[in-house]
Amino acid sequence: MPDAPTLLAGRYRLGDLLGRGGMGQVWRAHDETLEREVAVKQIDLPEELAEGEAATRRTLREARAAARLSHPNVVQVYDVLSHDDQTLIVMEFVPSRSLRQVIVEDGPLDAYRVARIGLDLLAALQAAHRAGVQHRDVKPANVLLADDGRVLLTDFGIAVLDDDSLTSRSDVLIGSPLYMAPERARFGTSGPAADLWGLGATLYAAVEGHSPFQRTSTMATLAALATEEPDPPTQAGALTPVLDGLLRKDPAERIGAEEAERLLREAIVDLETAVAVVPKPRPPADDEIQTDPPAVRDERPLNRKLIPLAAAVVVLLAGLAVFLTTRQSSTPTAVEGPAPTQATAAAPATSAVTSAAPSTPSAAPSPSASVSASATSGRPPLPAGFVDYTDKTGFSVYVPVGWTTSKEGSMRYWRDGKGHVLGIDQTDEPRSNPVADWRSQRDARLNGGDFPSYKEKKLASVDYFVKAADWEFTYNKNGTQHINNRGVVTSAHQAYGFWFQTPDSDWAEYRKKVLDVVFASFVPVKD
Repeated sequence: MPDAPTLLAGRYRLGDLLGRGGMGQVWRAHDETLEREVAVKQIDLPEELAEGEAATRRTLREARAAARLSHPNVVQVYDVLSHDDQTLIVMEFVPSRSLRQVIVEDGPLDAYRVARIGLDLLAALQAAHRAGVQHRDVKPANVLLADDGRVLLTDFGIAVLDDDSLTSRSDVLIGSPLYMAPERARFGTSGPAADLWGLGATLYAAVEGHSPFQRTSTMATLAALATEEPDPPTQAGALTPVLDGLLRKDPAERIGAEEAERLLREAIVDLETAVAVVPKPRPPADDEIQTDPPAVRDERPLNRKLIPLAAAVVVLLAGLAVFLTTRQSSTPTAVEGPAPTQATAAAPATSAVTSAAPSTPSAAPSPSASVSASATSGRPPLPAGFVDYTDKTGFSVYVPVGWTTSKEGSMRYWRDGKGHVLGIDQTDEPRSNPVADWRSQRDARLNGGDFPSYKEKKLASVDYFVKAADWEFTYNKNGTQHINNRGVVTSAHQAYGFWFQTPDSDWAEYRKKVLDVVFASFVPVKD
């Protein structure tokens, strides 16, 4: 699809790119025939499914099946087009935020509101299932909270008819692992019960702030899905019975739609009086929105009786083409998509960092001529306006006076309240190639639509400690943001990730007066 505005089918004029997902891209467009705003989604099939004309016909059939749905809680499909061998779906344009965005920007929702959202989503799924359509990717990113108060389920891009041959294919796994039903992860099979699992996982994330199986990597998430029970909810209150029922691993034991509706209505009655007296959490400051990776969920010991099942999942996924969308809408979080393989501050996600190296660290080279190192220590003198911070884990760094600090999971943050953010993450399990790790993260994040209007400035190795690489880019979120991620291996057993964000207009100034000082002054923990 060209970047410039294009007229499709003689009536739909493409405008701005709204986002990318694991199964395609979405543009805002204008219907010049009916004079209305619409959304146009291009469906991108995985290579294993892209089998020429047959795949196109199948995708068109599935899209038309979704177009049969007419329900107040389903984003309406207006038209289905084939253009340059690509399938395009013309949909209702809904001014909204996704549930994922709301969780990231405002924090977890109160249980009463989540119960109301649950009823609307359940109604949408019931309508789809009656029409013979399964969604197959129910998650917070695919739930729209419209500006007019509606709750809508969107993105039937991987929906299939109940009798479609793909339903029984075990060589392709499509969807988001944090919200994927166990039967899909293990066998590749799906049914209406799998959508109900996705509903349960979505409601869990809405009220708890993270998915029930959030772990530090995709494989760790899938292993937890195979061998563990969901993390016990702590904020769900009256929602706990419906979450427990929807998140039963055996689909035969999972509650159905009618029972889920009954439990949701009971929860609403129980919560109606409480919601009036529970204060709403303070919204984050502007500079906090979409900048913080959430706490990484601790991995619990595997139930050894279930390890063979986990191994089966790993073997299945290792040998097959697995397409796991991590679209982490907006930037990734514990709400969406496991943390990357690198201890990066890569905007809203954390985990292990890059690379194992056998040598011992040397003093960090000065990144700028404006920051000169001390002749005795290799570290520059403490500049005016900075303090020497020593973390309890052992690293130290100069940070600006007056910036507030917080610890979120393994990540230490500093903010000045004006949109400038520094984060440092760490791991004792480095990986081998910082550049390759950044490329992998970049591709996953862009495929997930995390960085609207993304423009890459740099992705390359840098001379810093044992091994390091910078990933620098801009994207549009509340104005153009400028990001520099640095993954650093300091020894065979230690690596760090730096996340630095400023408004693009401030980049040159803050790169020189803050980030250069941070890099020049950083001292890792000693082995």
